[in-house]
Amino acid sequence: MSYQPIIELKNIDVVFKEPEREVHAVDNVQLSINKGDIFGIVGYSGAGKSTLVRVINLLQRPTNQDAVVRVSGSDMLQLKAKELQAKRRNIGMIFQHFNLMTSLTIADNVDFALKKSGLNKDDRRKRVTELLELVGLVDKSHDYPNQLSGGQKQRVGIARALANRPDILISDEATSALDPKTTESILDLLADLNRKLGLTIVLITHEMDAVKQICNRVAVMDAGKLIEEGDLLQVFSQPRAELTKDFIDTTTHIQSSLEVVEKQAIVQNLKPGEVLVQLGYVGESTDQPLITTLYKQFNVSANILFGNLEILQDTPVGNLLVVLSGTPKETQKALVFMQESDVQVTILKSGDKEVRPNA
Repeated sequence: MSYQPIIELKNIDVVFKEPEREVHAVDNVQLSINKGDIFGIVGYSGAGKSTLVRVINLLQRPTNQDAVVRVSGSDMLQLKAKELQAKRRNIGMIFQHFNLMTSLTIADNVDFALKKSGLNKDDRRKRVTELLELVGLVDKSHDYPNQLSGGQKQRVGIARALANRPDILISDEATSALDPKTTESILDLLADLNRKLGLTIVLITHEMDAVKQICNRVAVMDAGKLIEEGDLLQVFSQPRAELTKDFIDTTTHIQSSLEVVEKQAIVQNLKPGEVLVQLGYVGESTDQPLITTLYKQFNVSANILFGNLEILQDTPVGNLLVVLSGTPKETQKALVFMQESDVQVTILKSGDKEVRPNA
C-alpha cells in the first residue's frame, strides 16, 4: 500500500452561527489520508464527522482563512467553479439514505450519474452493466428501487458513486440503516472494491464494528475535535482517549462483562495472593502458552472468567478477565513475567496489598 497522501486537511474550522451561539462543528482538525487507505472516522452523532468529510469535496467550506484542503495534489480552495465541479467527479459518495429515483429502473439510476460523462449511449450502457456486475446486481437492472432490499439499494448507490471512476469513495453512515448481516456484506463489498480498484475509502460511522471489519486506519472525533488517530491495530490495542476506549468496549464487551464478573463469588471473596486482572495481548504474545507457563513456573493458577479474541489486520488481538491464584510473592512474580512478555496487565481487584497494580 502506498503512503502517498491523497487527502490533506489542515487547520480546518467549520463554525455555524446560530441566533444565540456559535457552534464549532469542526475545530482545528488536521488529517492526512493515504492513497489506498480505508480510513474510518468514528464518533457519536453531533461529533462533526459528516461535516468534516463534506469539506473534502467542498460541499462544506471551512470558515477560517488559513484552512488547507488538498485532494489528489489539487488545492481545492483555489479551484474555479468548473474545475471544482470536475474534481468532485473524482470523489464518489454514498449515504445512509440511498437517494434513488423511484421512477427509474436500477440501470437508469446508475446511468443518471453518467449524463455528463461524455460517453455515447452504447458506452454508457456498457459502463452501467460493468458497474452492476461489480456490485452483484446485473440481474436487477430492469427492476425498480421499490423491488429491492435495503442492502441491494445500497449496492445501487455504490455503483452510481463509482460511475465516473473516482479515486476516492466517501461512505457517510452508509450502513446505519441496514441489519448486521447486510452491513457485513456491504462492508465486504467496499473492501473488495478497495482491493480491485485501488479506491481510497473514507468511512464515516458511529459503529466501531464497521471500522474493525475493514479499516486500516481510524480517527475518533468528539465535539468537533480529532481526539485520537492512528493505525487500527495500535488504536485498538493501546487506546489513549476515554471515548476511544468506550467505542472499543462496544465491540469487545469488556466493560459489560466486567460488571458481571465482579458479582461472582470468586471475585467478591479474593484471598491473599489472588487478583482479578485484565490481560491484553497482541500478535506474537497470543501464541505463548501463557496460562500453562504461569502454573509451571510460578505455581499460579488462572481462572478465566471472560475471553475475547479477534483478528485485526491479520493480527490476533485478545483480552482476558482472569483471577490469578498463588502465594502473594509468586503472584507478583507472575504479573511481572507477563508484563515482560508484552502482555498488558491491569489489576482490577486484589486480595492482598503485596500485589501492586504496577507490578
